[in-house]
Amino acid sequence: MDNTIGRTAEDFITSLSGANAAEIREYVAEIRLNHEFNKRIEENRRVFDRRQHSSWDFGIGRPVGTILYTVCRKKKPYIVVETGVASGVSSSHILCALEQNKHGQLYSIDLPSWQKNQSGWMIPGNLRHRWYLIQGKSSEQLEQVLKKAGQIDIFLHDSEHSYRNMLWEFQIAWTYLKSGGLLLSHNIDTNDAFSTFCQDHGVKGYSLANLGGIVKD
Repeated sequence: MDNTIGRTAEDFITSLSGANAAEIREYVAEIRLNHEFNKRIEENRRVFDRRQHSSWDFGIGRPVGTILYTVCRKKKPYIVVETGVASGVSSSHILCALEQNKHGQLYSIDLPSWQKNQSGWMIPGNLRHRWYLIQGKSSEQLEQVLKKAGQIDIFLHDSEHSYRNMLWEFQIAWTYLKSGGLLLSHNIDTNDAFSTFCQDHGVKGYSLANLGGIVKD
């Protein structure tokens, strides 16, 4: 099995986490050879396909999942907060990393229903003890969750991709991020919120396709 993810992806991970090439290869191999995790993900996908009478290729989310897993394995966060869950591909990879780290919790904010399925239905049952789902809009729930957490290690945006919502999430999450913490965002190509935030705060943003990341110094 090829346990590389491409030089560009390696550079992105290194910039955010400080992981070297050997560590990245180790973590990539770890998640790709985690047969129990991959089996459960595949089983849940098949259940979804049967219920929806479709064949949705969840493989499209797996490369990003591998990146999130690798970053979380290296950074070893205690508190991760994400907005937007949907099926839970990203959430599953984050939780798998936390389980391997033997510490950490993921707090996820998502609307009550997604395509008539419960948010995060893809998340394997053995990882859910580290997962806390808060249902509702991020605009109504995020600040409350952050205040309760106090300080967080990683924030991941994947909710409504409007300029206003993305910029607001970045700004409020930044306040609660620890020094050395990470702000991550899906779909940064949707609008200029990510680049605007970087410019306004004088920070360097890193990107890989439509995934963005910033290290809080």
